[in-house]
Amino acid sequence: MSLEQIKILREKTGAGLGACKEALAQNNNDVEAAVTYLRKKGLADMAKRAGRETKEGRISIKTSADGKTVAMAYLGCETDFVAKTPDFIALVDKIADYMLANPTVADYTKDETIKAMIHELAPKFGENVSFTKAICWTLGKDSCLMNYYLHSDNKKAALVELACKSNGACDGSKKEEMMKFAKDLSMQAVGMVAQYLDEADVPAEVVEKEKEIALTQAKNEGKPQAAIEKMIPGRIKKFYKDVCLLDQPYFKDSKISVRDLIAETGKKNGAELKVVRFVRF
Repeated sequence: MSLEQIKILREKTGAGLGACKEALAQNNNDVEAAVTYLRKKGLADMAKRAGRETKEGRISIKTSADGKTVAMAYLGCETDFVAKTPDFIALVDKIADYMLANPTVADYTKDETIKAMIHELAPKFGENVSFTKAICWTLGKDSCLMNYYLHSDNKKAALVELACKSNGACDGSKKEEMMKFAKDLSMQAVGMVAQYLDEADVPAEVVEKEKEIALTQAKNEGKPQAAIEKMIPGRIKKFYKDVCLLDQPYFKDSKISVRDLIAETGKKNGAELKVVRFVRF
């Protein structure tokens, strides 16, 4: 084998020097066969790494030219070092671009084209790579706009869709203001870790679990039963304020709730505003 063959193989696969030498030796110095060999070996290594936790990663968000479709993808890995490599960044961007071009896929995490993209490059990273979070929204018929906030670390993001009943409140210069407002709401969801839109979205079993926790805490504090029964509703209300976007205090002014802020902003712009849906990664 020649140094040039080793160099070409390393450039094609990103594999280490020893692995490239082994691959060429096993395949009679045939570079293309060695590429296939390394890819197969890489996929086998991926299976071994599959159980390892992916605490790091990167989010990519892509928006259609008309702003009516937004794709958001999160690709996980084991270390921040890999998450910042050009190949990893290019891969998650490529996935988001594919999602934007194919907005009707039911479950992107099971999409064979995306799986092939990941399998092709994952051996280069030498880490477990996971793809478990992906959404692609198209603006609903009663909605006026969507906007997102992507945190500076590229690991946290949220997307908010707004409906606006008005004459022109979401057009021209006012639309710019509404886009900024939707971004602020997305920032709220990320910073305050909103889990649900409002109380109605919280599953009953989650509420029951919180009641049990509050009951146990109150008993451990030695509260009498009569006092406990009065305390529980207040504890649950506080829980809603912590996890429901509309009930949370606004992060720029804690004296006002997000729900009241939306009402005030709509009134100021001669519109009736409503958060149709949001998602947070």
